[in-house]
Amino acid sequence: MNKREAILDAALKLFTESGVRATSTKSIATEANTSEALIFKHYGTKDHLLETIIKKAYQSAALETNLYLKGLSAGEYVSSMIELPILLTNSNPDFWRMQYKIMALNPISSRYHENFMRPCQLRLIECFKDLGYSAPELEAELLLIHIDGVWKYFAAHQPDVAKRKALVSAMRQKYKL
Repeated sequence: MNKREAILDAALKLFTESGVRATSTKSIATEANTSEALIFKHYGTKDHLLETIIKKAYQSAALETNLYLKGLSAGEYVSSMIELPILLTNSNPDFWRMQYKIMALNPISSRYHENFMRPCQLRLIECFKDLGYSAPELEAELLLIHIDGVWKYFAAHQPDVAKRKALVSAMRQKYKL
């Protein structure tokens, strides 16, 4: 692992454990076994370091999500979207725990999340139209509210696999999927 990656990994770990504000660049440097000067050289500021972590994680999540959702029928897409919180929180648990903690107060974090979810909303509207729902825009919005709450619940409480699957199964039953 190179120093840039070590800094990103250390920052993510400490931001998740202690929060962004409570984490100093000195503590990140210590965790990454490097100097503060190198952090500033590569990332400029702690805010830019945080944005780099967020950007990288959402790029990875977008690639994973696109592969997961590609080529699905309307019903399969809705069903897979219901399961998306499991996929995301399993693939990068530290990031989603950090994101859960900071998103409400961090405009950069919120902006990346909104941009990540926007294409899903448009596709869900199409899916609910195809499935014959009378208010597809509202159905898409309700499902996205549900998904948003579920990933936050998974990130905050880290329920076991059985509970995660049971929650997804219950939601699929509501949509008769």
